[in-house]
Amino acid sequence: MRRKGGWRRSKHPGVSARIVTIVKFRTILTSLVLGMAACVAAAGPQSAPTTGKSSATTHPAVSPEERKRQKVLELTRQSLELLKVKDYARAEGVLMEALALNPDQPTNIYNMACVKALTNRPDQAVAYLERAANAGFTDFLHIEHDEDLNSLRNLPKYKELIAAKDQYQKKDAERAVASLRAQLGNRYLFDLDAEAKLIFAVNSDAATLAAVKRWLGMQARSQWAQLFEHRPDQYVAIVLPSTEDYRKIIKRPGVEGIYVHGSRMLIAKRLGQVMTHEFTHALHAGDLDPLGQEHPIWIVEGLASMFEAGQFEGETLVPKDNYRLWYLRAAARSGRLIPLEKLITWDQKQFIGNPNMAYGEASSVMLYLYEQGLLRTFYDGYKADFAADASGKTTLERVTGKPIKEFDRAWQEWMVHRTPPATTTGPEGAFLGVSFAQGNDGLKIEQVVPQGPAAAAGVKVGDVIVGMNELDVRDQQSLMPLLKEFKPGDSVVFKLRRGEAYLDLPLKLGRRGENVVGATKK
Repeated sequence: MRRKGGWRRSKHPGVSARIVTIVKFRTILTSLVLGMAACVAAAGPQSAPTTGKSSATTHPAVSPEERKRQKVLELTRQSLELLKVKDYARAEGVLMEALALNPDQPTNIYNMACVKALTNRPDQAVAYLERAANAGFTDFLHIEHDEDLNSLRNLPKYKELIAAKDQYQKKDAERAVASLRAQLGNRYLFDLDAEAKLIFAVNSDAATLAAVKRWLGMQARSQWAQLFEHRPDQYVAIVLPSTEDYRKIIKRPGVEGIYVHGSRMLIAKRLGQVMTHEFTHALHAGDLDPLGQEHPIWIVEGLASMFEAGQFEGETLVPKDNYRLWYLRAAARSGRLIPLEKLITWDQKQFIGNPNMAYGEASSVMLYLYEQGLLRTFYDGYKADFAADASGKTTLERVTGKPIKEFDRAWQEWMVHRTPPATTTGPEGAFLGVSFAQGNDGLKIEQVVPQGPAAAAGVKVGDVIVGMNELDVRDQQSLMPLLKEFKPGDSVVFKLRRGEAYLDLPLKLGRRGENVVGATKK
């Protein structure tokens, strides 16, 4: 999530966390996530899906199907409790009852495979494991590391199942696409990229879908080269809803995107910095899956926020300062910065309680390490040091050669001399002569100033800005710093979407306030 922690793992040793729904979000998100592949993140038997309960005031009568679903959930929870205390006989009975009610529930099928393996019935265990994979349990990293299945490793059938991982995962991804299509309808475009292991559901046109695939592909290659060692082992769903659908899915104010690692689903309100931020979460989480690590929120959000304003220089996504630098500099002047030694100990609730400062400091510290040529050294060292010190303090001090308080002072001295990204071109700066609103794929023109530069170039109300010169530009936070680099009288080329057509319009920038009616516009 852009404002809140992007992904989480189970903190209960021996029991995996299959988080396939998030109660606090709306029903549409629950439905979407339920269509995704089953997944786990820690060793041990698979845990039950988390679901919301029907309200007695709005649903006075519980349907037979809902009663059956609730019964299956209760049986699943019972089986997990029995598995934790190694009462395999009773756990098997409870799982049989649950599977009689829902034979295709991948959680329970997988846990039955574990029971069979733990009670010396390897052939039956492999049969259940194959059945689980067909039903959607396709977290093969978990399967290959689950100690409950150790007795199966040398069986030919087990080896065949592992070798067929790509086919099982693609089959499950195809089911996920079908589920997304059923939930979102024909207004969306859908695609499955088997090579990149990405699923797309985009409320836009084919050109936007192609642009999303191109950007995320470049981002992934760049971040793998720069930072992340391991690639995601399962498909990730990328959902770009309409503005209306996004409001139905995400009700919490200020949240512009979310990545839920339990369901491998990313939902972004818009392209541009939000999408880049959330996809960094997905790549970071994929890097950690083989290690079984859960990094603290200051590192998780620090990395995502550092990359969000980045632009490509060749094939490299180069991190940039983001808008939060304005808050940091003001806080530094008034002595209100959060001591780094304190920030790295904060949990998610504390972190998101002060978002501009916490996200700002974490991302700026990461950018400082990046510009000192130390980010990869810190990140790799931190993963190696994780068991000894999950806060990152030990690694930070070792890599920089400074006690954390001294490092904090050095970072602050660097940070206060940075120039925050422009939010306007200034009173004498370049002038477009438009006002716009944020859409999911770009900046929608709401007003064109008569006789202004945009009007002279042929820009029309309803056009959507999607690029400038050779750069992909989808939001105001990206546009204004780029526009600030130009002077009145300079020429630029805007890429616009006009209905289903795309236009490259040359535009000569004006000067704000110079012989133009409505010169307060951008």
